[in-house]
Amino acid sequence: MTAARLRFIGTGDSEAIRFWNTNLLLEAGGRRLLIDCGYTIKYALRDAGLGIPDIDEILITHTHADHAWGLERVGVETRYRYHRRVRLHAAPEVLALLWEHSLKGSMGFSSDGENRLEDFFDVSPLRKGVLPFAGLRLSLFPTLHTEGLPSYGVEIGDRVIFTSDSKPLPWLARDCSDRLILHDCSLQEDNPVHATLSELIVFYPREVRRRMLAIHYGDALEAFRPCVERALGGVAEQGGWIAL
Repeated sequence: MTAARLRFIGTGDSEAIRFWNTNLLLEAGGRRLLIDCGYTIKYALRDAGLGIPDIDEILITHTHADHAWGLERVGVETRYRYHRRVRLHAAPEVLALLWEHSLKGSMGFSSDGENRLEDFFDVSPLRKGVLPFAGLRLSLFPTLHTEGLPSYGVEIGDRVIFTSDSKPLPWLARDCSDRLILHDCSLQEDNPVHATLSELIVFYPREVRRRMLAIHYGDALEAFRPCVERALGGVAEQGGWIAL
């Protein structure tokens, strides 16, 4: 690996079958950082020509299954098969929920006895919401997703904004930079916790939408593609990538 790039190893929503979970792979400085780790992660990595041993670090935006439940497989395999711990980053409140409400039920006990999250991962709480990685700066920002559940998007260097799961964001509608926006885009007409295509069109000015790629979409993408490509900058295509 030479130049930094961001790969779209999965672009689907939680119900998608044609697409893997929306998980991104940042490659820079000879290292790989996985942004979210949903339950389809092994398939996504396989299709990218990679496997679990190729991942150096992981950043989790929130605890929903399509963004975090692949951690069980990564943690178990790296501990017992590869004898190493991947570094795991998240906001402190996300980490607390991740273990107690998502992973402990299946990973809390093993042949070694009772476990902690730290037994599987090199845990790194992002108390200031900033993660330096291979010369790039990643910054967390709060999103508008499920009420009561801490959830974040990620600013990646000065090039990309990834909303992860979110309704439209007021500050992003005022963003005047030239950054590419990977925005949650539900193809359902009404969705209480994800931005719909109609909402994106109404909420964001045209000059913002033309820098926007739809991500986290469903299997009906092809029926909606002409509308998405007219209204936004296009679609984040599974298997595609952008240079950073």
